[in-house]
Amino acid sequence: MKEKLLQGLRLLMMVVAIAGIIYAVEYMPSGIAVWFWVAVLGVGFVGLLYSFRVTQRRLRQARREQERKEQKEEKKNRSRLRRGRR
Repeated sequence: MKEKLLQGLRLLMMVVAIAGIIYAVEYMPSGIAVWFWVAVLGVGFVGLLYSFRVTQRRLRQARREQERKEQKEEKKNRSRLRRGRR
């Protein structure tokens, strides 16, 4: 549950970062300060995207590991049943 909440928050912050970049480029007068803040928002967006991908990869790996563990236990139980029948 905690991961889903954090993922939702990351997605929301990515949308806000993109909206901030669009607003700054479109409506603010050109200057070095505007491009500085656009760069800061861009770096923040990339950081959020990276952390999102890392979390997704970690969750996928944990799910695969759990599936492997369950398959091993199932295989072990099947072999025990076969030995019991003989």
